[in-house]
Amino acid sequence: MNRFSIGIEQNGSVTSIRMISQFLGIPLFKVYSFFVDGLLIDTGFSNGKRGFLKICDELPTIQTVVNTHHHEDHTGNNFWLTRKYGFPPRAHPKTSSYMKEPWKWVKFYRRLLWGTPPPSQMGQVDSEIQTPRFRFLVIPTPGHSDDHICFYEPNEGWLFSGDLFISEQVKYLRKDEDIYSLLDSLRKVASLQPKKMFCAFSGVVDQPEEAIHRKIDYLENLKSGVEKGLQQGLSPQDIQRNLLGRGDRFSFITAGQISKRNLINAFLRN
Repeated sequence: MNRFSIGIEQNGSVTSIRMISQFLGIPLFKVYSFFVDGLLIDTGFSNGKRGFLKICDELPTIQTVVNTHHHEDHTGNNFWLTRKYGFPPRAHPKTSSYMKEPWKWVKFYRRLLWGTPPPSQMGQVDSEIQTPRFRFLVIPTPGHSDDHICFYEPNEGWLFSGDLFISEQVKYLRKDEDIYSLLDSLRKVASLQPKKMFCAFSGVVDQPEEAIHRKIDYLENLKSGVEKGLQQGLSPQDIQRNLLGRGDRFSFITAGQISKRNLINAFLRN
């Protein structure tokens, strides 16, 4: 039984490449890469290497590869694409150090779901990327990771948001995410007033400015709820139950790396 599935969707000039990791045929986690006008944004996870490279063969010529951040479901096929096309992916300056020894930071459950990327050479992205028909501004957006960047095409209003947005209402957070930097980054991209967002988790998001503002409001309300709970003398566990409900299935699956508790604790770090 296949441990992953892969497919493509066309949205105007942008091709979405959707990869889903599976267990016993049950979809667990998905991630999108995007291709537009010779530019490939993110390279999926290494366990799906064969299918991903096959799709790359079917696309028009890839001229530039970029990563939104270093996580293994976004950089998994960097090495193979460098070998295939003869040039390294470009990313935030910090991404290079992560990609020298990926096995040091890829947790066990992530190795099972996505695989560990081979070490890969990286190039540093400039402040903008020019393709034959489009111009993409590089927007630093830390929070989900310290090396996270987004790509914005101002003439089209396209925002390629990596893992900055995810969804409007999240109940889980990675242990290493900085919620306050994430909020600042969301406000930054909302100010661009994007017309269409290409999210690595949710795919194509129409009316993204409104969606981003709703997420900001949700997180601000959650922050207020945490502060109110503290004033009432509640424990973090009680605050979590009140705001996010009982149960924390991702905490079990990921050994605490992704959990509701992390989301509550992220607000408590201030």
